Amino acid sequence: MTNVQPNPEQRGKIEDLTFGKLNGKYRAVQIAGAVLVYSALAAMALLLLISDNIWWCIIAECMNIAVFVFNIMILRKAYLFKGYALREHDISYRTGMIFPKITTIPYRRIQQVSIEQNPVSKFFGLYSVEVVNGAQVLSSLTIPGLTEDMARQIKNCITGKLADCND
Repeated sequence: MTNVQPNPEQRGKIEDLTFGKLNGKYRAVQIAGAVLVYSALAAMALLLLISDNIWWCIIAECMNIAVFVFNIMILRKAYLFKGYALREHDISYRTGMIFPKITTIPYRRIQQVSIEQNPVSKFFGLYSVEVVNGAQVLSSLTIPGLTEDMARQIKNCITGKLADCND
């Protein structure tokens, strides 16, 4: 048995991966979700009218609008940083514009792969692939903004790799 120390310079860097892009409709899904959340916040701010202080209501609504506009601008840019990569031994998902994060799960650790759709994504005809790693509670990976064909291809690719790992 050997215990050779690996050379990090010879290994492929995760940062050098070519990440696949999410479907362009995913921007609309994110914006629609933000509109729903901020509409609920605006309705809750209207409850301030019960206290007979209209100025607090106006301030709350103005703050809500300002944060909503800022959020939409960030969502449009953040879309460009999201992507996924399938490699020979693992799957990676990149997200985060201000605080970049790359989550990588080796195929040997995957316990479940599923295709999902939430109500907003369903309206736009998009799916997401959820990959669950049973080793830790927070070690799942979700790739959103995929067409049905792409989601099925990714799931089939992963399940094919799982079959290879179990042989």
